[in-house]
Amino acid sequence: MATSNFAEVLRVQALRRAGREALVDGEHRWTYAELDADVDRHAAALLAAGITAADLVGILARNTATYVLELLAVARIGAVAVPLNWRLHATEQSYVVTQAGIAVVLHDDDFADIAEALPGLRVRVGPRRLEELLAAQPQGIRVPDAEKAAGDVHRLLYTSGTTAHPKGVIHTCGNVAANHRAQVLELELTQHDRILISAPLFHVSGLEAPGLAIFVAGATMVLTPTFKAPDIAAIAAAERITGMVLAAQILFGLLDLDPAPDLGSLRYLLFAGVAPSVRRKVKARLPHVRLIDTFGMTECCNGVTYMDAAHEESKIGALGAPFPGVHIRIVDQHFREVAPGVEGELIVRGEKISPGYWRDEETTKRTRRDGWFLTGDVGRIDEDGYLWFVDRRTDLIKSGGENIASAEVERVIAQHPDVAEVAVIGVADPQWDEVPKAFVILHPGARSTGEDIRAHCLANLAKFKVPKYVQLVESLPRNDSGKVLKKSLRETA
Repeated sequence: MATSNFAEVLRVQALRRAGREALVDGEHRWTYAELDADVDRHAAALLAAGITAADLVGILARNTATYVLELLAVARIGAVAVPLNWRLHATEQSYVVTQAGIAVVLHDDDFADIAEALPGLRVRVGPRRLEELLAAQPQGIRVPDAEKAAGDVHRLLYTSGTTAHPKGVIHTCGNVAANHRAQVLELELTQHDRILISAPLFHVSGLEAPGLAIFVAGATMVLTPTFKAPDIAAIAAAERITGMVLAAQILFGLLDLDPAPDLGSLRYLLFAGVAPSVRRKVKARLPHVRLIDTFGMTECCNGVTYMDAAHEESKIGALGAPFPGVHIRIVDQHFREVAPGVEGELIVRGEKISPGYWRDEETTKRTRRDGWFLTGDVGRIDEDGYLWFVDRRTDLIKSGGENIASAEVERVIAQHPDVAEVAVIGVADPQWDEVPKAFVILHPGARSTGEDIRAHCLANLAKFKVPKYVQLVESLPRNDSGKVLKKSLRETA
């Protein structure tokens, strides 16, 4: 049987690049031979804990080498990894665990209390238990890579998307393999690269941009749990980092550092949602660095388009051309392809594209048509095939690299006893790109304030989803059918 188990790549690299540095986490370092052996130990420990290939394994932890080892060990035994967003509220974590059917959670000490409260778990493994399991494994133990077909589920990544509850995006073994090939080609990765991973590993940009593709290239992954520009600059200089993906707010922070950090080894910067004026400022500061504008989605196993070096100046403002093996089109409301330069909905297909949502046939069916994934985003494609982004999905708020579903925030606010109606939109923010703003109609006689509403949200939502602004209003703009006109709210906001 042909196999598509990602963990197999470590076997190859342990032979070809045994002594080459594979993973760095602070003072701790692994060669490829050491990484492969340690993944075997972790895989054996998971099996000893009663975890099987049939399990969905949640991982609730910050960016550490242990997280990477657990991801690789889960793949080695053939189970399905479900990286859990530690920024979510405990009630949101419980929803994900229940909806997915997760029976096993691996966690670090920071999230022990949350893990203990999660429902329906058969196995919980924290740091102390993991050390016990690892210590019981014989020296040099080997665990064979489970055989996996390209269509088998490799992982689930939960994203808020545009619905009131997180959706589990399926990544098959074939999706991941296709993305890794494309990342190596697009970023021109070699064994000499040293890539910094600061985006959280529960996020597709941490896992797949290039994320685990680093190991396919035989390069070095350097981890950091920090999101602070000074810390990232210091690590990039000390470790001679050649590439990294940065959220917009970290990129802004790097520009403001004085003295300017030593980024002479840096070969590329990958980012999204940065204005052309900021991009020009970065280029003036780092003229030797390839600046890669990108468009990606969890449903597309990260990147759909990357900007190539040859056109980063002539096509400034565009988001690049499609990845190898990825096809994009712009269609009108009747699903007919439009001419170059004409705006419409972006649709995507290819080996990287997820087959759908976990246990959600309705949403899967609604977002697929004739083999295409309907992104819901508005864009245009120029005569050279480059994507230009026009507008994001109407009810999706993108804040600091995270998706916030306005419907989810509205659902929570509507549970407040004083709230009669609510509408939530995204408004511009200099640090986070967008933040939620809530327009709230109170019941007659109610005396709640905006801060009362925010306090209610803090008790029921992840902090980044809580509206930064709450405006009490007497009415909401509506169309003839009674639907709230969020476009009008955005215009006034």
